[in-house]
Amino acid sequence: MLTDTGGRFTARLLAEETDRARFVLELSTPEGAWSSEAAVSLATGEVTWQGWTGSGEPPEWLAHYARSALRSAWRAHADEGWPRRLTRWRGAPEVRRPRSGDGSD
Repeated sequence: MLTDTGGRFTARLLAEETDRARFVLELSTPEGAWSSEAAVSLATGEVTWQGWTGSGEPPEWLAHYARSALRSAWRAHADEGWPRRLTRWRGAPEVRRPRSGDGSD
């Protein structure tokens, strides 16, 4: 489901294995939707994903937020277990315009 603004990601736990946890990862913005399978290493917390389905690659800023959320889940999993589902919405980063340099800004 596409969002009206910003971006949303959902990670659903597929399996807890001896060396990693696997998630179905879905990202969406008003421009498109992408999905992949993500894995989080139990030893290091490294997050990797397979190729994306959807049109091209998802926005890097949204993939960054998804990676950060999975890393946070890794840090908490020893005490809380792996979450069955993580869903977050984030606003798109603002585009910075270059300053004109003429002192009028």
